[in-house]
Amino acid sequence: MRFLFRRKDKNEESEPEKKETGGLGVFSPASKTSQLDPAHECKRLAELDRIFIRSKKIKSLEDVPYVVNEVREGRIMLLDISRLNNGGEQSHLELKRIIERIRGETRGIEADLALVNDDCVIVTPSFVQI
Repeated sequence: MRFLFRRKDKNEESEPEKKETGGLGVFSPASKTSQLDPAHECKRLAELDRIFIRSKKIKSLEDVPYVVNEVREGRIMLLDISRLNNGGEQSHLELKRIIERIRGETRGIEADLALVNDDCVIVTPSFVQI
């Protein structure tokens, strides 16, 4: 086990020893460099919090695994359903199956699914609420 402080020997001076803690990255204690340059630390934090938005035209049930994998990796998906939402009974049933399959496969990761308009559906990971 590694300790941050060590016991003083009787022969050492009574002046406290300063121990540098490295390797903690963004969560390290405030140091002189971070106090002098807070913009650099903010930039490093912003790089950690990037969220990507992807779009996909849904054509069939074969597109569902791609959508589910993207949401599992933390991406927001905008799905164009205009091809399947054209008013035909067959395409309407296929669209319903696709939506239910996406909802079922992303239920375990607590993803949200919502209709944006008649031609677009949004699927978000658990950390994004609709």
